[in-house]
Amino acid sequence: MSEFIIASLLIAFVTAASFALEPLTGYLSIALLYLLLVVALGLRMRRPTVLTVAAISALLWNFVFIPPRLTFYIDKVEDGMMFATFFVVAMAMGHLTTRLRRIELAERQRERRTAALYELAHQAAFASDLDTGLRAAVALIDSIFGAPAALHLRAKDHSLSSAPHAASTLALSPAEFREAAVVFGGPAVAEESKALSNVIHVVLQGRTARMGVLSIRPLPGRLFESVERELLEAFAVLIGLTLEKDHVVEALKRAEILETSDRLSRALLDSVSHELKTPLAAVQAGVDGLERQIGGDKPTATLAEMRAATRRLRRVIDNLLDMTRIEAGVIELKLDWSDVGDLVTEAISLAGDALATHDVKVEGAEGLPMVKLDQPLIEQALSNFLLNAAAWSGAGTKIVVRAWVREGRLSLSVLDEGPGLQNGDLRRVFDKFYRAPGARTGGTGLGLSIVEGFVRAHGGSVRAANRSTGGGEFTLDIPVETMRAELGEFA
Repeated sequence: MSEFIIASLLIAFVTAASFALEPLTGYLSIALLYLLLVVALGLRMRRPTVLTVAAISALLWNFVFIPPRLTFYIDKVEDGMMFATFFVVAMAMGHLTTRLRRIELAERQRERRTAALYELAHQAAFASDLDTGLRAAVALIDSIFGAPAALHLRAKDHSLSSAPHAASTLALSPAEFREAAVVFGGPAVAEESKALSNVIHVVLQGRTARMGVLSIRPLPGRLFESVERELLEAFAVLIGLTLEKDHVVEALKRAEILETSDRLSRALLDSVSHELKTPLAAVQAGVDGLERQIGGDKPTATLAEMRAATRRLRRVIDNLLDMTRIEAGVIELKLDWSDVGDLVTEAISLAGDALATHDVKVEGAEGLPMVKLDQPLIEQALSNFLLNAAAWSGAGTKIVVRAWVREGRLSLSVLDEGPGLQNGDLRRVFDKFYRAPGARTGGTGLGLSIVEGFVRAHGGSVRAANRSTGGGEFTLDIPVETMRAELGEFA
């Protein structure tokens, strides 16, 4: 029933009661009954209705009870003053009571909102897992808003997943999902679209990222008020923070597992490498003893193969130890003045028999100024470049070592005539344990990553490229302090 109809009936009832009481109380007291009606209605009805009742009550009191009756004329000054006062008081009372009612309703809405958010936070915090918490959240949304809801979460590629979460009670049509996807990438809230649907989409906003979209379809003919929309957005933020927290916790767990695994692998490599050095030294001593017993200028093919295998195994062990040092961050540079020509010669000698079938040329190493660096580390880095070139170049091909010093930087390049590098290899060739397709058996994939570690310890950089004439080119570049050899002065 309309508020105005109810108010009219109550005015009629109070007027009838006033006819019965007026002989006992007088017409002035009847005004109090009308004021009581205005106050009572102000606690239950809206402001327009209450103010209308206040005006009608004042006019009725004047027309029916103030002499002369059944007219709006007032012949006494005191009655006129009384009527004006009654009218003002009635209007003021109506306004104040409706205002108090609005405040009370707002407080109740805030209490319900706080209770709902607390319930959602409580269920999300104490849920045994994320899925349980999301199911509880959707069930709470269904009960509060009386409408089905759907959760579409962020996929691994940071796009919106087209598959709703299992807790969802609403299935979006393709058009509605497109709306949700637009909201996920754009505004925080999408209003009902009369053209497509009446679904409301709200972003599940975390602290640093969007974690998905909450979609809710109100019942036909129902529009959410601003308070309900604010509550829905608060729900979405709370769900988004819960998803983000779970995402962060999972990321931390994965990081801890990876860190533990990496630490164990380094410890295992370090332990195995040191343990292998002792038996390897015994094998080397045995090979040397056999050569002395057999005698002759040239060792037998078997002994030569054993010696080559021993060198290869020693190189693998040294690589493992070097990588352990690099990853542990314990490389301490021992900088000293070095001759670039001597450094290149020692690196070629360190590569050993691997270069025996190749034509090795050195360009630019003579006449360079003395440079200050950790020579053993750079020798090892250049030697690894040479071993890599030898492994990928056929017998009889040329390997070129180039050296130059320019603007306080030493650059060393190794150029080969092998098959060159694929695009994917250019990006990953310095990664640990990476072996390019077609690589020879027996390697560990650590040689070039060790080069990068030693060069970075000097504050330098490494790069790989393909030569225009075919083959690969590997370059290390480090900042150095230089000295002019003929003067013995710093440059």
